[in-house]
Amino acid sequence: MISRRNIRIKVFQTIYEMEQQEDTIQESVALKYLDQKITQSSALLASVCHLLFLITDYVLIYSNQKASKRIATREDLNVNVKLAGNLLMQKLKNNTSFAEVVKKHKIAHLFDEDLVKSLFLILIETPEYKTYLSDPERTAMEEKKILEVILDQCILKNEDAVSFLSGQYINWYTDDEMLPAWTSKVLLSASTFNFTNIISLEKHEFAKELLICYFDKKETVFKLIEPKLINWDAERVAMIDLILLHLGICELLYFPNIPVKVSINEYIDLAKSFSTLQSGQFVNGILDNVRKELEKENKIIKTSLTGKS
Repeated sequence: MISRRNIRIKVFQTIYEMEQQEDTIQESVALKYLDQKITQSSALLASVCHLLFLITDYVLIYSNQKASKRIATREDLNVNVKLAGNLLMQKLKNNTSFAEVVKKHKIAHLFDEDLVKSLFLILIETPEYKTYLSDPERTAMEEKKILEVILDQCILKNEDAVSFLSGQYINWYTDDEMLPAWTSKVLLSASTFNFTNIISLEKHEFAKELLICYFDKKETVFKLIEPKLINWDAERVAMIDLILLHLGICELLYFPNIPVKVSINEYIDLAKSFSTLQSGQFVNGILDNVRKELEKENKIIKTSLTGKS
């Protein structure tokens, strides 16, 4: 479920953090850091799903509060609590891996009731919620649709929710773009989705191999980069740019199933996202020069069987 782009980000961040340390970098420690980042993504996803559940369940509290008013109107006494019985959220409650991750990361008591209430009050004013209540029947499609509305309008686009989640999870700003797709997959198999294994074996191997390749081939790769740094002081080149260059060249040389164009474009994009304004152009120029040299020497060997990114 985690994309290769997301994996590259986690590998790059792991390397960057390790390079900041004065101690000699140990491969086992670096791999542990990487696994922790993958685990953080699982915790973030579980937290967002738990918040979805809390918002849907809050309608029961809201209904009781309305009915308990000293002078309750007919409307107060007849709040529609359809949302609390959302079929997909009920299935999620019975998902053992979800319960395991919630317990492990202490998610159950993470969200303050005031935050949940404020998000619920935003939801009930949306036209999508009113349409949802107007149909007494339940379908899996409608149940999923209203949850996607909550995710989009009450969580991902809400400043309070984003501020809270980003404060709890350092990986928010690298994983948030993936949350709609991740959550959609959860909702398609709410009772069986495995929250403890959100990365395929193939992609996990890619992540480990890319990280190990960086450290194992560091000297070899730098010898390819250094001559291309014309008019650049290697020690003054941003560390982020150097790490991305190293990873890009590792993919060119040692990952035959990833097309050259894919690798170069991915690291240009990451440079634009995580480094300086000029970094995209810089990384593009260096990688392209290295590519030409390696192709001229027939050192880039790629399979033609896949277009994996």
